[in-house]
Amino acid sequence: MIRIFKYLKPREWLMAFISLFFVVAQVWLDLKSPDYMSKITMLVQTPGSAMSDIWIAGGKMLLCTLGSLISAIIVGFFAARIAATFSKQLRSLLFNKVEAFSMEEINRFSTDSLITRSTNDITQVQMLITMGLQLIIKAPITAVWAITKIAGKGFEWTLTTGAAVVILIVMIGFLMIFVIPKFKKMQTLTDNMNRVTRENLTGLRVVRAYNAEDYQEKRFEQANDELTATQLFTSRAMAIMMPVMSMIMSGLSLSIYWIGAYLINAAEMTDKLTMFSNMVVFSSYAMQVI
Repeated sequence: MIRIFKYLKPREWLMAFISLFFVVAQVWLDLKSPDYMSKITMLVQTPGSAMSDIWIAGGKMLLCTLGSLISAIIVGFFAARIAATFSKQLRSLLFNKVEAFSMEEINRFSTDSLITRSTNDITQVQMLITMGLQLIIKAPITAVWAITKIAGKGFEWTLTTGAAVVILIVMIGFLMIFVIPKFKKMQTLTDNMNRVTRENLTGLRVVRAYNAEDYQEKRFEQANDELTATQLFTSRAMAIMMPVMSMIMSGLSLSIYWIGAYLINAAEMTDKLTMFSNMVVFSSYAMQVI
């Protein structure tokens, strides 16, 4: 996969670096919002605070959100542009490569396999580039940055967040063990589906001449059922991931506030407001980590 990135043109690399800049800006703005949330919480709970200070902090928080939205739109635009241009170039290179094959080389590959490589596989690469620039690069930056901001704000909260991350990693790893072999098998089943369909279309006159429609329908149904069953298995397995993540995030929020209630209750009167503010900010950063 990494080897094909050498076909990226300088213009596409430039757009990728610009996207990386806006990804970092988006992460910074996302992680800056909880700071203003903490400031607003302090101002609301502090007697004698001016309403103008609350409005200023709220306005800065809204500007951070707007800036994050604009950055996300720019990253999405460049990601789609890079992916579409790169996939177009890959299809052209693959087509020219197949055209240059000798008869001996062509016999090494099945036609249905070459069709899948030229269409479905390149589409998967296009999706990977689009998702990679928007999510795969952003996720570790967000996680590491958020961890550095919450470090030292509370041992109990940090331990709870670490436990949630471990549970999430174990759940995803356990899920991948069952799903990845099915994803690999789907390539072979797609090739088989293309082969059966192509044979039926190219030999349509022969099929009708020998009245073999029922036989061809059974072959197609078998190939279609195998591919459908595999796709349903992978889709259902991956569908479990979002509810699991939502459950872990909700459980983590509940744990942070539950632990925070005990800590605030046991703190000195002068420290209660600071502890409450830290709890609100920590909860936001913990969600970013997850």
